[in-house]
Amino acid sequence: MGKKVVIIGGIGTAVNIAEQIQEASDNYNFKDEFLGFAFDDESYGNEINGFPIVSKSREVFEKYQKYNDVMFLYQLYRPDKLKERSSWIPEFNIPLERYYNFVHPTATVCRSAKMGFGNVIQAGTVLGSNVTMGNHNTFNSMCLFGHDTIMGDNNFFAAHSLIGSNIKMGNYVFMGLNSALNNQIEVGDNIMVGMGTNVVKSIESNTLILGNPGRVIRKLE
Repeated sequence: MGKKVVIIGGIGTAVNIAEQIQEASDNYNFKDEFLGFAFDDESYGNEINGFPIVSKSREVFEKYQKYNDVMFLYQLYRPDKLKERSSWIPEFNIPLERYYNFVHPTATVCRSAKMGFGNVIQAGTVLGSNVTMGNHNTFNSMCLFGHDTIMGDNNFFAAHSLIGSNIKMGNYVFMGLNSALNNQIEVGDNIMVGMGTNVVKSIESNTLILGNPGRVIRKLE
């Protein structure tokens, strides 16, 4: 028997992940099942895109705690509030080991790759050899995570993000559509890389980077 997955969230990427889990089940004999959303906006009623809203977000673990086959994904992120939204995770009182790693069947994950808990690897993404990531990182479709790169927690990558090899990355990094990081650089914490930006040198923490080549536009709180 597979796992049952509840997503904390209910719009944007949360819905993409739900539909990719369902698509994996329909087309690739994927054994895990999407159970529903834990979401607080009552204007959505009882379902989103045909999937049920099963609980309020901060009540979901109490509801499913005794069911060991029910796992959770956190997806209440916003690109401009990545650090703030990540700080909410302890409020759900979910043990780290109950967070689910979703890897779409069309993703490529090298056997030497290592990841923590609560990570999302969507369709077509490639994780290279000897990569290491922490917890609650989200890769949208068709991203590349280069070999021997290390990253922390709560990072979010829009579609077609390119993360080079031998990079050291911290936490709360957002990369926009079609953005890229050069090989062998260091990337700090709480960073936003804008759409189409090519980062060619190391980035200090708490910065917004835009352009080609990428330049610091302003500091972030």
